[in-house]
Amino acid sequence: MADAVGLAFAVSASSFCPLLVLGIWWRRLTPPGAAAGMLVGGGSAFVAVAATMSGYPGDGPLHALLAWPALWSVPLGFLTMILVSLATPGRVPPGTAAVLARFHLPEELRTEVSA
Repeated sequence: MADAVGLAFAVSASSFCPLLVLGIWWRRLTPPGAAAGMLVGGGSAFVAVAATMSGYPGDGPLHALLAWPALWSVPLGFLTMILVSLATPGRVPPGTAAVLARFHLPEELRTEVSA
């Protein structure tokens, strides 16, 4: 049971960790990049979880990679989001810089920027 919970967290982390980090810190993240990264990261972790739960492969290095998919699927999600976002630069939503400035600037500076 504990293994199943850990694998579920691996799928969640592979989908949402890259989205949250890049969505908060990177101005060039695009909606297609976010969607592609979530699908690739979460989907690859899900496939690894399904393979692990079905007992394939029994042991060895491939089993280790499939049993702990977040090790490689989270970076894969980041890479996919970055590459797709760089390939679709015109899709950055308008006002992204202002929203991120509100997230990161101290309150005193936010009022000066918006004035």
